[in-house]
Amino acid sequence: MFTYGLSKFQIEQAKAKLYKNIDFMKKNGIELDGCFVPYADFLANSYINPDRYIAELQHRAWSMFEYAKSRRLSNIFITLTLPSHWHKLKTYKDRLIKNKRFAGRKYITTIKHPKTKKKFQILNANVINKIPYIDPDLDFSQTIEKYTPRNASKELSKMFKRIMDHNKFKAIPRDNRCYFRVTEPHKDGTPHLHISLFIPDYAVYSIVDIVKRFFPDPLGKVEVNINKPVSYLMKYVLKTLDDLRDDKSITNLSLWYLYHGISRFYTSHTLAPLEVYRKLNGKYDLLGLTEDYQSGFLRVYLDKTTKKIKKIENDFGTLYNEKPINYLSKIFEPEITADSVRFEPLRKESKPIDVIIDDEEYVFFNNRISKKEKKPAQMNYFELYSYFNDLDLETCNYQHYLYVRNLCIDRGIIDGEKTSLNEIYI
Repeated sequence: MFTYGLSKFQIEQAKAKLYKNIDFMKKNGIELDGCFVPYADFLANSYINPDRYIAELQHRAWSMFEYAKSRRLSNIFITLTLPSHWHKLKTYKDRLIKNKRFAGRKYITTIKHPKTKKKFQILNANVINKIPYIDPDLDFSQTIEKYTPRNASKELSKMFKRIMDHNKFKAIPRDNRCYFRVTEPHKDGTPHLHISLFIPDYAVYSIVDIVKRFFPDPLGKVEVNINKPVSYLMKYVLKTLDDLRDDKSITNLSLWYLYHGISRFYTSHTLAPLEVYRKLNGKYDLLGLTEDYQSGFLRVYLDKTTKKIKKIENDFGTLYNEKPINYLSKIFEPEITADSVRFEPLRKESKPIDVIIDDEEYVFFNNRISKKEKKPAQMNYFELYSYFNDLDLETCNYQHYLYVRNLCIDRGIIDGEKTSLNEIYI
């Protein structure tokens, strides 16, 4: 059985932490309407209520997929792996051996004493900079603590963020890009990242090119045209969850997530906040909740001081209200007033406002007025068809012509086969 880089001490420490948390959550709770309710009943945790947790993961993934499907988004599957100096072990002839390039090893180098000529090992720590006879050009600034799995997981997030910060990715409308991702450890305990990204078809080539340029193989791998993107990614999630229904058979894989404090699963902030979904306890599915949240039909109020959800309502009444707590025979009724709570919209940034000046359409956004121009992807069917027919091959950019033609084919406006944007026009 693989230890995933955990020592025997770390394994025992993780188990002790696990069983202590389970015991606390089951034996402690609150009193509601004269009945004792343990904290464990409220959690959707990987090791407390694992069935509920797994069901929620599945629902989040499928909701994101249905959202992408409704917008006709294409899927890209990306795998990101850290460079060699993050890996404690490496594979050699089907077995794991120590990686000499690992920057987190205890001893970073061996040198000779300038007088005695005896060899001694130098610790990988900042203190060695105080030794006068060490070459000042050597970089010993990186310490052992940096190259932990938790920091490695953060480094992977930075790699993914580098892709999302690219101008071509940001140019995609926010509502037309979403993803879900899973963090998984290698056998030596170093994590890697699997990402299922949904974007418009016209942007696929650009994003694939960015990933390959930023992270060439083996750092990055890209797959397109995945038939079942949810199942393809969830297989990486579910294989880490098989032991959670029985805490007596907990494996080192689950202990790796617990010990290092690493989450298995993340999604983009496309759908309504998960905290709101959990508060409503099944009254909404994520897609319906998101639709009502974005339209303003459903309203969420937060405490101005604690930022916690105090109340959720729609036009028909209150769906959630913070429950009174019966503690030491004293009932504390939550006071909800206009001064104590504030409405929390789904989108915090300002929205563009349509303005008509002298019969011309403009947009007011971020204190600026600009002429309103729709991009082809934002046009309705009639507008796109008219725009395509008005394009003149003699004067317009040929790649733009192919891009608009592909959009028309995608929407069924015209018949034909899509053409690669890299085709050279002669």
